[in-house]
Amino acid sequence: MTASFTTAPPANASILEDHRTAAALLALHLLIWTALPLLVSRNLPLDVVEALAWGREWQWGYYKHPPLSGWLAELARIGPSNWSLYLLAQLMVTAGMAASWALGRELLGTRLATIGLMATEGIHYFNMSSTEFNANVVMFPLWAGASLCGWRALRTGKLGWWLALGLCCGLGVLGKYVFLLLPACLVLYTLINPVARRAWRTAGPWAAAAAFALVIAPHVKWAIEHDWATLQYAIGRGHSDELAQQGSWRQEFINFVLAQALTLLPAWALLRTLGPSQPTRAPSHERWLLFTLGLAPLLLIMLAATLAQAKMLHMWASPFFLCAVPLWLAWRQPATLHTSRFAWAWSAWMLITVAIFASSALFGPQKKHKLDRTSYPGHDIAQILTSKWHAQTGQPLAIVAGEEFVSGTVAHYSADRPSVFYDADFSESLWLRPQQVEQQGALFVWPLSRGEADVASLPADSRAQVAPLLARYPRLQPQPTLLVQASWMGKPYTVAVAVAWAVLPPQGAR
Repeated sequence: MTASFTTAPPANASILEDHRTAAALLALHLLIWTALPLLVSRNLPLDVVEALAWGREWQWGYYKHPPLSGWLAELARIGPSNWSLYLLAQLMVTAGMAASWALGRELLGTRLATIGLMATEGIHYFNMSSTEFNANVVMFPLWAGASLCGWRALRTGKLGWWLALGLCCGLGVLGKYVFLLLPACLVLYTLINPVARRAWRTAGPWAAAAAFALVIAPHVKWAIEHDWATLQYAIGRGHSDELAQQGSWRQEFINFVLAQALTLLPAWALLRTLGPSQPTRAPSHERWLLFTLGLAPLLLIMLAATLAQAKMLHMWASPFFLCAVPLWLAWRQPATLHTSRFAWAWSAWMLITVAIFASSALFGPQKKHKLDRTSYPGHDIAQILTSKWHAQTGQPLAIVAGEEFVSGTVAHYSADRPSVFYDADFSESLWLRPQQVEQQGALFVWPLSRGEADVASLPADSRAQVAPLLARYPRLQPQPTLLVQASWMGKPYTVAVAVAWAVLPPQGAR
């Protein structure tokens, strides 16, 4: 299998022929989208504090996701600081974009690959929506890497690329189960396409399958031992029965399709500035492979949702589009390249995305009269509550229980780095046992207000939150409501942030 995608070079394209241009663009992306959330945020987003809570426990799985996002967050954590987690997210994005560029370079040459890299910035999944490190972002380099390895494996038949494909797919599934769509589509392609079917006569696909199985085996063992908790959560997110009964799954399906179309629209508009396009000349089996890598996973998840009448979250499709632009350019290419017009449009779009992200973060809390999670005074709250725990118990804080965002935030910013007991529910905190909570005690926390409620209307203490838990924890002690006067953009926020909290003393505490 050999690629044959070409177009005539424009006279002013020399800078795009240099691979250092692509490296500079990736470095610029890394700098902008790491620095920007650091400048306009004070607290880590929900998905990040959740990943940190998981990673601290070093499990082979968690009730929401497989383990890779938690592990990487824990490895990247440098004390209670934020910068390393924002950097981690963009390392995932830029690594994925670099692999996408490498695939584009193989398909199209350096010039069009770099143009494709720039046009990929038109997809918000890889800039404005990528600053929150989570299981979706973890898939980016692995999805693009698997696409590149799959292309090379099927073209060259070399065993090394097949093994790399199996490794990428295995690690991708350890990031999130939706990654299974990519190897599933590749398997279908090799079974249906007569040319690709020959690969099964070689050791390559079998080696890829063995590498894949070896990588995911420990997680599968964990999942069996924990009654497939992660899979049950994934299925539950779709609310299939509820949507089917309400008849609303059609609207959910339409919303998903519209969301993905609007997501791709800016990238398509950027490509249109290059000029009219025309189909490329390539063998049928190569064009079908482009289709498999570029569009088949999206169609497969839509088909599955239709059959199950299930809901699809928009961000589930985020890794599908990492290689969308180079794959599209390999399908249809501009007859001529108006690179100057494209460069101006790209520069304008970059400024627009930065302005949208920064203005939303800076002015959103004032407009909504409520602090966003990223403007939450989590560090102050964690320090205050940790100090109060020490004063009351004389022991380090080992466990913080309660609502996921506040408990995860306290756990991250507390100097004691406690474990998180999500919603006081052992099915969500599989690393804890009842006897641990009884022996080590726990700090329980519940959010009351992020600035939207009048202080006079707030409860004086946490008795209402504690009451449902007293049967299980009779020693649980309600505490006076904690009020923290938050500041934003250098000025005091109009209303204090309020947190309800309670103390379950450790056994033998003073």
